[in-house]
Amino acid sequence: MKRVVTTLQSLELELLALWREVLEIDELGCHDKFSDRGGTPERGGRLIEKLEQRFQLILHLPWLVAAPTVKEQAQWLLYRCFPGPPTEEIAKPQSWREACKQRFPDLPEETPGPPLKPVVFLLSAARTGSTLLRIMLAGHSKLFSPPELELLLFRDMQERRGGLMDGWSDFKGLERALMELRSCDQATAGREVSRLLEENASTYQLYAQIQALCAPRLLVDKSPSYALSRPALRRSESWFRQPRYIHLVRHPLPCIRSWTACNFDQVLYGPPRQAAEMDWLISNENILQHLGGVKAHQHLLVRYEDVLADPEAQMRRLCQFLGLDYEAALVHPYQGERMTERLDGLISGDKMFYKKSSIDASALQGACRLPEDGALTEETRRMAEAFGFVKL
Repeated sequence: MKRVVTTLQSLELELLALWREVLEIDELGCHDKFSDRGGTPERGGRLIEKLEQRFQLILHLPWLVAAPTVKEQAQWLLYRCFPGPPTEEIAKPQSWREACKQRFPDLPEETPGPPLKPVVFLLSAARTGSTLLRIMLAGHSKLFSPPELELLLFRDMQERRGGLMDGWSDFKGLERALMELRSCDQATAGREVSRLLEENASTYQLYAQIQALCAPRLLVDKSPSYALSRPALRRSESWFRQPRYIHLVRHPLPCIRSWTACNFDQVLYGPPRQAAEMDWLISNENILQHLGGVKAHQHLLVRYEDVLADPEAQMRRLCQFLGLDYEAALVHPYQGERMTERLDGLISGDKMFYKKSSIDASALQGACRLPEDGALTEETRRMAEAFGFVKL
């Protein structure tokens, strides 16, 4: 016990030093809240970057809301550094479905205007490989494929700001898109987003502006959170004229491992392994339910494992689906400008992507069951088998 207490105290001292550096304040206590001492999402991004470098862990900005004090952060880091044996029970899918409905309730709403031009929605559960596919698609000259816009979930910019925890879960995908479209720097793009927020622009109008700016390129909207919201998926049909859907799937076992390894319990609260499996299950349930009402030519199922095994074949298949000529840049995601740099210390999408330099086919081994893998629910097993996955 003495060693653990000493370790906790050591962590607290290290964290206090990092907080002082980022906040430029000397007098700080372990029970002070980051946001109360001048912490902003931008400063939070810098703190996250320093913490990741020091502790070699993947962290996410919402963690500073879930664990707002040095004391809580030190306890969390201690838990991660000295994990005990797994004790989680098997998830109860129906309770998670009900929680998801409460988070994204069905509310009456009117279609804000005539259908906008076609768009491509890249739909998937989290940790499925959507960042890699998004960046691959960004290499095509006829596509505009920015980081997460997080627009379809919300009706206007103030609702978006609140839904993104007043900026604490906003990873600047919209700013990065505007930087590209207007050939401006981050500060200018940030001022434009602030203006849109002050005017409370509708997200429908913002989609129209983005499409006008990126024309004649086709907009690719990749935000994994859409899959958890059935209201957002319905908007995709009512707001756009014959949108196209890429449904990206991956074997559930590597998704669950990736979720827990990347500490996504900071983002979707709950027992990590349960949250990971239920995100996979409910996201794919929602996508399949939505696509069941969409014409067959508007959607395409893509397996992440197939992208890794034969990138060119899958990119040719996607180009045929989108009515585009194949371009070789699609299979070289680490070459050229793909809107991948950090903004305010934040990275949109999968941080693991940036640790590699080429498409990593070794991830194909992830479908093999490992001793530490827990049992899957029957619903997950059935769905995975329907996608053609085995070794469950």
